Amino acid sequence: MERYLKKYQKDSFESIIEMIPFGLLLVGGEHDIEYYNRQFAEIFGYDHRKISSLSGWLTAAFPQSDYRRQVRGILFYELPYTQTDGKRTYTATVAAGASGEKIVQFTAMEPDNGKILLICEDVTQERKLSAQLQHAQKLEAIGLIAGGVAHEINNILTGIQGYTSLMLMDMDPSHPHYAKLQAVEAQINSGSDLIEQLLQRSRGERFDFKAVALNDFLADLAGSFRQTHSDIDLREQYATHIWAVESDVSRLEQAFQDILTNAVILAKDNCVLTLKTENFLLDKPLVSLNDIKSGPYVRVSLALPGTRIDDLTRKRLLGPAAAPGSGSLQAEPALSFAHGVIQGHGGTITIESDVFRGTTYCVYLPASSKTPHKKKQPLSVLKNPTGQETILLVDDEKVITEVAASMLTSLGYEVLIASTGEEAVSVYQEHQSRIDLVIMDIVMPGMGGGEAIDLIRAINPSAKVMLCSGYSLDGAVEAIMKKGVQIFLKKPFKLKDFCQKIRDALDG
Repeated sequence: MERYLKKYQKDSFESIIEMIPFGLLLVGGEHDIEYYNRQFAEIFGYDHRKISSLSGWLTAAFPQSDYRRQVRGILFYELPYTQTDGKRTYTATVAAGASGEKIVQFTAMEPDNGKILLICEDVTQERKLSAQLQHAQKLEAIGLIAGGVAHEINNILTGIQGYTSLMLMDMDPSHPHYAKLQAVEAQINSGSDLIEQLLQRSRGERFDFKAVALNDFLADLAGSFRQTHSDIDLREQYATHIWAVESDVSRLEQAFQDILTNAVILAKDNCVLTLKTENFLLDKPLVSLNDIKSGPYVRVSLALPGTRIDDLTRKRLLGPAAAPGSGSLQAEPALSFAHGVIQGHGGTITIESDVFRGTTYCVYLPASSKTPHKKKQPLSVLKNPTGQETILLVDDEKVITEVAASMLTSLGYEVLIASTGEEAVSVYQEHQSRIDLVIMDIVMPGMGGGEAIDLIRAINPSAKVMLCSGYSLDGAVEAIMKKGVQIFLKKPFKLKDFCQKIRDALDG
C-alpha cells in the first residue's frame, strides 16, 4: 500500500509539473540531469529525443564555446553574478534545433544538496513584439522630427518660390532670365517633392500609384534636365501609342534623375545621350534573371554611344554605393535607390555595354490598362485669377507674409497681416465686417492655427478659412479640415496655385 501511495504521489506530482507553462531542468550535485519536463524539451527542439547529458545539452544550445562557458558559469553558480534571494536571472540566445534560434529567459536556483533547478521561458515572441514596438516608436519620433524640419524647409522654399513668381509676373517671356527663373521654379518643385518623399519614408508609407503617360512624364523631365545641363545633348525618341504605366510620380522622377546623373558622370567627355521609349513584351529569360513577371512592359532606354564599362563596374552600379578609387570610375554614384524604386513599381533596371554600341540603361515598367491623368495646361498660358476682396493673412514667418501680401496686392486684393494666432483673432474681431477670407498657418508660437480658427468661427460661424502649411495633408492638418475648412494649400506654392485656391475659397 505504501509503495502504491508513493507511486501515486510521484505520478500526481509529475502530472502537475507537466501542466506548468515553463521548461524545468533539475541538475544533480554531480552535474547529471535528474529531471526535465516536456516543455523544456520542446523549447530546445528535442521533441521525443532524450537529453542524454548536461554537457550535450549545453553544447547543442550554445554552440559557441566562449558564450557557452559564460552561460554555464552564470547559471550553475560558477561565476559571480547578480542574485536576488539566491536566484539568478539571465536571458540568452539559444540554438533550438530545427526551430532555429530562440531567446530564452533562465532563472536558476539551488534548492538543496548542491542541486540546481533551471526554470526556462521562451520569450522570443515577446522580445520581437517589444522590438517592433520600439521600432514603431522610433519611426513615430523620426516622423515628428522630420515633419518639423520639413515645415521649416518648406517655409524657406515658399519665400524663394514667391519672389521667383513675382519676378516672372513682371518679366516678358522673351527676357533672357525668364527661362532661368522657370528652372529655379522646377528645382523648388523637385526639392519640395524630395522633402515629401522623405516624410513618406519616415512614416513608413508605401508608393502612391496613379496611371501616367510616360512620354509626357519623360519629356518634362528632359526639359528640366536641359535647363541645368546645357552642355549635354539629350535626344528624345518616344514611340507613339506608348502604353501607360502606374507610377508614384515623385519617386519615379527621383529615380530617373539619379539615372541621368549617373549617365552624365559615366559619359565624361561624350556629351550625347539618347532617351527612348518603346512597348515591350518581356520573355522568360529576362523574367527569370530579374525576378519579375512576364507580360507587357514599357522599356525606357538611355543610350551612351561610345562609352563602355566593364562587368565589375556594371554590377557595382546596380549595387551599394561604390568606394572612391575602385574600378574604372572614380566614386560613381550607385543606382541602389533608383533600382529599389523601379522594383517597387514591379519593374527592373538592366545595364548593357559593349565596344560597338556603348552603354545603355534599360528601365522596364509594367504596362497599365488604366487611362493616364491628363497633362495640365502650362501655368504660364493661363491668366492669374484676380479679386478685390479683403484677406487676413496669418503666418509667423515674416518672409512669407511679405511675399504672399505682395502677390495678393498685385492681383487687386486688400491684405491685413497677423503673425500669431492671438493677433489673428484680435484683427478679425476688429475688422470682421470687411474680411472676406482668412489664410491661416497651422504651427505658430503661442496659439496655433487650429485654436485661432475655432475662436474666429465663434465670432463668425460662416467665416471663410483657407489653411496654408508646410505640413502634408494629414495629422493636425486633417483634424482642422474636419472642422469644416474646405481649402488647403501646401507650401511651397506657385502664384497660379495660390490665386486659384483663393478664388476657390472665396467663391465656394
